[in-house]
Amino acid sequence: MIFFCLLMGAAFGSSQTNPTAHSVAQGEEGRYRSALLFANVVELVRDEYLDPQKTDYDKMTYAALRGLLSSLDPHSQFLDPEGYAMIRTETEGQFGGLGISVGMLENQLTVNVPIEGGPAFRAGILPGDRIMKIDGQGTQKMSLGEAIRKLRGKPGATVQLAIFRPTEGKVLDFSLIREMIQVPTVTDVSLLPDVMTRGEKIGYLRITQFGEKTDKEFDAAVARLEKDGAASLVMDLRDNPGGLVDEAVEIVSRFVPEKTMVVATEGRKGSAGRFEYLSKAAPRKVRWPTVILVNGNTASAAEIVSGALQDLGKAIIVGETTFGKGSVQTVQPVDRSVAPAVAVRLTTAHYTTPSHRKIHGVGIEPDILARMTKGEEQALYRVRSPGLKKAGDSEGSVTDEPLDRAVDALRGWKVFVRRSTAMR
Repeated sequence: MIFFCLLMGAAFGSSQTNPTAHSVAQGEEGRYRSALLFANVVELVRDEYLDPQKTDYDKMTYAALRGLLSSLDPHSQFLDPEGYAMIRTETEGQFGGLGISVGMLENQLTVNVPIEGGPAFRAGILPGDRIMKIDGQGTQKMSLGEAIRKLRGKPGATVQLAIFRPTEGKVLDFSLIREMIQVPTVTDVSLLPDVMTRGEKIGYLRITQFGEKTDKEFDAAVARLEKDGAASLVMDLRDNPGGLVDEAVEIVSRFVPEKTMVVATEGRKGSAGRFEYLSKAAPRKVRWPTVILVNGNTASAAEIVSGALQDLGKAIIVGETTFGKGSVQTVQPVDRSVAPAVAVRLTTAHYTTPSHRKIHGVGIEPDILARMTKGEEQALYRVRSPGLKKAGDSEGSVTDEPLDRAVDALRGWKVFVRRSTAMR
């Protein structure tokens, strides 16, 4: 009954903090009842369940807490010691895994985007694929955190995946070997082909996610494009699942003056709990006309960048309405005296753009709508450099309408500037 006594001690200890406040007392009474119910159920399971190996206190408590947090929303979760250690490596840029960014879509484990060059990308796994089984275990009752733990692990180990591809209506089996995943976040840096731009020097880069080194990679990419003579920029954020908010602020800082409001968070206290992220001093500024490409898989930090640069008049947004993942999750360690090395990832606020637009559940609407079919989007993943057309590559090439519209917008702007200058 040690577990029961610990819970009761926590409940009684809390109730003594302000015994004269009626509302507090009612809250503490509810806490006591909940603790008592939980402790009784745990002890009942310990006494009666058939397999005693499954009734370890920590295992049952962790399982209950996973269920509690996952019932709140798809992004909140309980982090046991293994999960907490893993979460701290998510944005470090290197880990053992299959090279897949996954999320929950309609309560199904879904591939957001394969990391280019990784095992999943090379095997032909595509955005939108539903992961039905991992090593023979069904994912229907698996939390997102559990799934990520099963996908990641020791490099060199084989992982079996059963995947349902909605566009083909069939289940596909994959056998993948984990690798140390190096995650470059800024890729495909080059001038777009003259045949596409009609001689205009338009630079292109794609940000695949926002990690710890994205700002430095972005600066290096811009320096390279400057050296090549770029006079405008297409920044591709399609299929970017997000990442570090601080890095999103860093990228916006390259386009706007220091201390410009980039994004704000608002919690349960509304404006009283509002926090604003301001742009920082940047070693390099981008002063080119810029177009940002987005689609329905553009999420989180990528939506922050798109919404901020749209609101601040620094970029035109081309593509489709973004995913609408604008809630804030904070990782909060649990008191180590209670349980060492565990934490809670909890949704605590939502993001708003500089013009106070809410992102979560709404997304960022493009200035210029340009759609692609699912088949066209998947075809882009089958070419060597998704998003980039290659001059003279007619066989197997894909029409990228959003990229075409981006080039049209930039060429139109250049023509307008030249004519305006000539008329002065």
